[in-house]
Amino acid sequence: MKKILATALLIAGLATTGFSQEKPAREKRTPEERAQHMTDALSKKLSLNEDQKKEVYKINLDRAKEMEKLHESAEKRQQKDIKDAKKRFDASDEKISKVLTSEQRKTYDQMKAERKDKMKEHKGDFRKKLRDKKGEAK
Repeated sequence: MKKILATALLIAGLATTGFSQEKPAREKRTPEERAQHMTDALSKKLSLNEDQKKEVYKINLDRAKEMEKLHESAEKRQQKDIKDAKKRFDASDEKISKVLTSEQRKTYDQMKAERKDKMKEHKGDFRKKLRDKKGEAK
């Protein structure tokens, strides 16, 4: 019984840690802007002539558009995976609750609430660090 509870808590902790990770906001550029940036960098390093620049820009633009499509489909898959993981976590959590006595369930619910609060604090700290870093960079 203790092993099951310990394993469930470990899985719950890992799952909530994964959900709490947040990526900093990145500057969104269009495929055209990315293609131009790549072309300018290559032109500077390789001393491209105008005809070469035009050809390289077309190639870079095609690549940037393809990468944009791939990125969008990856984001959709990731969101679906997160939803699926949450459903599985909730289902296993429900099963654990059925195994526990009412007293154990109260303690388990309290543990989950404390973990949730701790994650919110951690998330807030992370956001504060991001704001501080952005303020230093300006």
